[in-house]
Amino acid sequence: MHQGVITCLERTTVDEVARSMVENHIHAVVVVDAQGYAVGVVSQTDMVMARQGRAPADVAHLTAVDIMTPDLITCTLAASVSDVITTMTRHRIHRLVVVQEEGEHLRPVGVISMTDIIRQMMGYANPAAPRDPA
Repeated sequence: MHQGVITCLERTTVDEVARSMVENHIHAVVVVDAQGYAVGVVSQTDMVMARQGRAPADVAHLTAVDIMTPDLITCTLAASVSDVITTMTRHRIHRLVVVQEEGEHLRPVGVISMTDIIRQMMGYANPAAPRDPA
């Protein structure tokens, strides 16, 4: 898992989200509300779909909440690798947001990706391993 997580606020513009993805070499950004609780994810696919059929000027007015995937699929720090793999394959996704549950709210604390799991299988699960784009 990548400890720490790159987030953006619901009101963050699509351009700012794209810039964050490029500058941080990641494939998704977790969208949080004003209290820092996870409410969705903007993936590269969401970014591309936001552009589909729209003029660039129209996309510039969109925010993260407009294009995010709101059905957040998560796991906790206590989840086993087997459970993580099952969840990812069942939902046909490449990453899970790792959360700490705070009542009914979810505080993002990391991201785990298929590449992280493959690295672990190959014995590369150490802090010196190259960071996987989320």
